[in-house]
Amino acid sequence: MFIHIGNNIAISDKKLMGIFNRDTLMLSNDNEWITRQVDSGDKTIAIDIKNSIQSSNVSPFTVIKRTAWDEDFVWRRNDDQELQRR
Repeated sequence: MFIHIGNNIAISDKKLMGIFNRDTLMLSNDNEWITRQVDSGDKTIAIDIKNSIQSSNVSPFTVIKRTAWDEDFVWRRNDDQELQRR
């Protein structure tokens, strides 16, 4: 299956490592090698098994909603807050 991340870009789900929110990646300097390769208006960053980076201006949450299955793990800040309350 292919995942459409926006801007006419589709990525094979067999080669995809992850879909990330650009703003979240920018919180750590360790991710600078990723964030400097994308435009400032991009919101979604997809990385494949060869560390190839694709990006689009579509929200990563929209992309994930298009592809999420019941067994998928999707982390959100709200999930983190829920864990802290327990």
